[in-house]
Amino acid sequence: MVQWLKDRWVGNQWASIAITPESERYFFLILEYLSRCYGFPMPRIIDLIDGYAADFQIDGTHATLDIDAYTFSIAFMDDAVRDRVFDDLQALPDDYFETIS
Repeated sequence: MVQWLKDRWVGNQWASIAITPESERYFFLILEYLSRCYGFPMPRIIDLIDGYAADFQIDGTHATLDIDAYTFSIAFMDDAVRDRVFDDLQALPDDYFETIS
């Protein structure tokens, strides 16, 4: 079961959503969900040494989904967009990402 926690990145102070468990499988499922839900084209996925990153925009606001050896999170330049996405993710059934393939 995926869990969400409002957070904030230390370096750039972007509003973020911490995601557990840290699983590459969830990275791709969450990115696809966000793309469909918020109507942006699937972004280029950047293969990092220890994970993946993808940059996109929601409501004209820059956002990024990142997973690496230390963290798994979605970050947003705007707190209100983070809050909206957080509320939408929280409203999903607990097993939503386990039931899709």
